[in-house]
Amino acid sequence: MIRLMSSGVSGMRNHQVRMDVIGNNISNVNTTGYKTGRADFQDTLYQTMGAAGVAGGYQIGTGVSVGSVSSNINQGPLQATGRLFDFAISGQGFFGVVDDNDNLMYTRDGSFFIDKDGNLVNSSGLQVVDSDESPIVIELDEDQSLDDISITKTGEIFLDDDSLGTIGLFSFTNPAGLIRAGDNLFTESENTGDRVSNADEPEGFGQIRSGYLEMANIDIADELANLIATQRGFQANAKTFSTADEILQDIIQLKR
Repeated sequence: MIRLMSSGVSGMRNHQVRMDVIGNNISNVNTTGYKTGRADFQDTLYQTMGAAGVAGGYQIGTGVSVGSVSSNINQGPLQATGRLFDFAISGQGFFGVVDDNDNLMYTRDGSFFIDKDGNLVNSSGLQVVDSDESPIVIELDEDQSLDDISITKTGEIFLDDDSLGTIGLFSFTNPAGLIRAGDNLFTESENTGDRVSNADEPEGFGQIRSGYLEMANIDIADELANLIATQRGFQANAKTFSTADEILQDIIQLKR
């Protein structure tokens, strides 16, 4: 009975983790560039009872655990904004931004601004980098305005006829291995593999669409269906625990 209780507790605990992941997805349904998370289960250690592999031997599982929380990096729908410095990537790649310590981070959130020093920055004030990982600076003369700026689908920024650089795009052998850092940012991990930029392989990236933003790649109907299924899984494991408790109580009663 104690083993059954332990399995039920592990099921409740890990279904709660899955509900937390689904709840986070639903809460970010309108977050620009958000990528859906998914909790994947795996069975846990098995206890071998009797002689393994021969008649009379058998194994009993000890419950379930969360094997991983993976990210779905598929592209979300594009929404037109009409704003010059709103960018969406139609295809592969991530924008690059650097923090105050020159750490390079990645995002699909292309809502950018020009700060007082002419730096192209994201909503957190981090500098957007070009294809050579250098911060992009847009300096306007007194007789120039934002109307004089144009941006090509490859991300090259022109002020009148002068090129100010190309917005950097970065990709990885395994982009699903990126680590979420909050603020719509990702950082590299040992699982992301090799990194390439649009300076190295310009043909391997999507187009940059000025005047658009990429929305979250969440299917709200799927998330609600997953939430219901996970809730039922939690309830079933709770019932397993309560059933084990009732049987254990009956056994104790027999001793009286």
